[in-house]
Amino acid sequence: MKKLVFLFILLGSGLCSFGQATFTTTGNWETAGNWSGSNIGDVVTENVTINNNRSALINNGSSYTIGNLDFGNTSALTINTTGTLNVGNSSNPRDVTANNSATLTVTGTMIIWGDLIVNNNLVLNISGTLIVKGNVQMNNGASISVTGSVDIDGDFIGNNNTTVSISGGGSINVDGDINMGNNSNLTGPPGSFTVGGGCTQGVGSSFCNSSTLPVELLFFNATPAVNQIKLTWATASELNSDFFEVQKSNNGLDYEGLFQINGAGNSQIRIDYEAYDEKPQIGRTYYRLRQVDVDGKEAIYPATFVEFTGLRSFSTYPTQISQGRKLTIELNFTPQVPLEVVIHDTSGRLVERLSLAGSKLTVDNSNFGSGLYLVRVASPEFIGTSKFLVID
Repeated sequence: MKKLVFLFILLGSGLCSFGQATFTTTGNWETAGNWSGSNIGDVVTENVTINNNRSALINNGSSYTIGNLDFGNTSALTINTTGTLNVGNSSNPRDVTANNSATLTVTGTMIIWGDLIVNNNLVLNISGTLIVKGNVQMNNGASISVTGSVDIDGDFIGNNNTTVSISGGGSINVDGDINMGNNSNLTGPPGSFTVGGGCTQGVGSSFCNSSTLPVELLFFNATPAVNQIKLTWATASELNSDFFEVQKSNNGLDYEGLFQINGAGNSQIRIDYEAYDEKPQIGRTYYRLRQVDVDGKEAIYPATFVEFTGLRSFSTYPTQISQGRKLTIELNFTPQVPLEVVIHDTSGRLVERLSLAGSKLTVDNSNFGSGLYLVRVASPEFIGTSKFLVID
C-alpha cells in the first residue's frame, strides 16, 4: 500500500512540473547543439531562457510552442517570414519577460498568450504579426521602441518614468485600457497608438494627450457573412476629417484601396460607419482603415483579418463591354493549381484559351466581334461558367 501511494505522489508531481530549456549561444533555434544539454525548447510545459548576449533565429517553416520566455541582457530573437512561435497557448497562457536591451524581430508570426513584461529596454521590429493576448506591463524606467504593428488584446500598464517610442510607420493597437504612472511619455505620429478602452495617467505623462493618442477611433471590425464581409467602425470625435479608405490585402503586407466613405468633418459625438466587401476572398483576408484629413494628412490604423469560408465562385465584368476594353475574370479564392479559362461564342467557336494562376485575369477583347460570349473556368478543384456581351 505504501508503494502505491509513493508511486502516485511521483506521478502527480511529474504532471505539475515545468522543464527548462536554455539557449546558450548565437544561431538557429532548431539546432540542438545551441541548447544546454541539446534540449530544444519546443513544448508548452518547458520554459525558455535566452542567455545574456545571445541571439536566436527561428527559420522559415519552423513552428514552436513553448512556456515562459525570458530574454537575458542584450539578447535577441528573430522569427523569419514563415516561422511561428507561440508562447503558451489558449489553454496555457505563458509570459515573455524582457530585461536590459532585449530585441525582438518578427517577420513571421509570434503570439504571446500571456503577458509581455518589460523590466528595462525592449526593441520591437515587427514586419510580420505580433499579438499579445494578455497585458503589456512596463516596470519603473522601462522603455519600448516599436517599428511595425503590435496588437494587444488586454491592457497597457506602465509604472513611473516609462517611455514608448513608435517610428517607421509603426503602430500599437490596445483593445483594453491604458494605465500609466508618473512621467511616462509616448512619442509617435498621430494614429500610431490606438486604444479601445479608457486612458489614465500620472503627473507629467503624455499618453492620454489627444495630439499623440488619437482615441477618436473606437474600433474597426470585419465580420464574415454568407457571401460578403461586413466592415464596421466608429469614431468618438473627428477633427477636419475628409474621408476613410478601407484597404484590403490577401497577405497582410500589400494593400489596395477597396472603397472610400466620407468622414464627418468635425464632430464631438460618436459616429458609426458601415460598409461591405461584396467580393470577399476564400480564406484569410486582411482589412485596414486609412483616414485622411482635409489638409491631406493621413493615419493608417492597425489591420484586422477574417477567415471567409463561403462558396467558391467567379465573376466576369463588365457584363456588357465595348470592343477594345479590358474584360476582367476574378475568382473569390486563390487556386491551388492554375485554372483553364476558355471563351466561346454562342456557335461554340473557340475564341480564347488562357491560364489563370492567381485570383484575377484581364482579357483584351479587341479581336472579339459583337455578340454574346460564354466563359468557362475549370480545374480539379472548381468549375464555373459565366457570360458577357460585346457591343460595337
